[in-house]
Amino acid sequence: MTRNTARGADTPADAVADSAVSDNQVPGTGKTDRAGVGAAPSYDAEDIRLIEVACTVLAERGIKGASTDDIARAAGVTRVTLYRRLGTRDQLLRAIYAHEAQRLMMSVNARFTPFESLEWDPVQHIEDLLVGTVFEIRESELIRRLIEVDKTATMAVLAGQSDTVLDGITEIVAEFVRNTWNADVHTRAMDSEETERLSREVGSVVGRFLHSLVVMPDGPPLVDSEEKLRALARRVLVPMILQR
Repeated sequence: MTRNTARGADTPADAVADSAVSDNQVPGTGKTDRAGVGAAPSYDAEDIRLIEVACTVLAERGIKGASTDDIARAAGVTRVTLYRRLGTRDQLLRAIYAHEAQRLMMSVNARFTPFESLEWDPVQHIEDLLVGTVFEIRESELIRRLIEVDKTATMAVLAGQSDTVLDGITEIVAEFVRNTWNADVHTRAMDSEETERLSREVGSVVGRFLHSLVVMPDGPPLVDSEEKLRALARRVLVPMILQR
């Protein structure tokens, strides 16, 4: 087989948000929501600092116990500034979720054996995707603390914010799939159109599965060891991803 070659300061901010701002608009800017449906988050350094402060506050107090006033105070800004930069409380939760999901996926990518390494193996590479995702979720201080403080509210928010990150996860996994095909000498030949279409289809299915591990970290499939995770990957993900 050949290798694939294709490739207002007096008005409470939350009240303004509820009455005058659409869900896909960043208040005060006239721009579309940078963490909205299908959009890849694009924040400047101060936005990211505010999001990371919000993550810390939520980890300490839980979703119900943390107010925008608490987050603004911890960040050393006014609630209006927080609102103007990141929007309503719901939009802030979207930004936090998108930021954490992206961090998790980037951490998973860092675990992979380099493609150019003589030790690289396509089956192990796919196993590492599942093992890395589960380990990163288990090691996430934010997710762990939120579940400890208020599991029901946390699971509801994670499920409710799914639309925020699924497109981003799909694209990350699709790129993973294309890179795997390019590195695997046994991948069947595909033209560029099929490569793009099929990688996104596989990325969407695998991405939803990986996302479900975030939404329901204690749900099925129940795997309590790396060996079981790798066996699950070989049974389910390897046949789906490898095109031979």
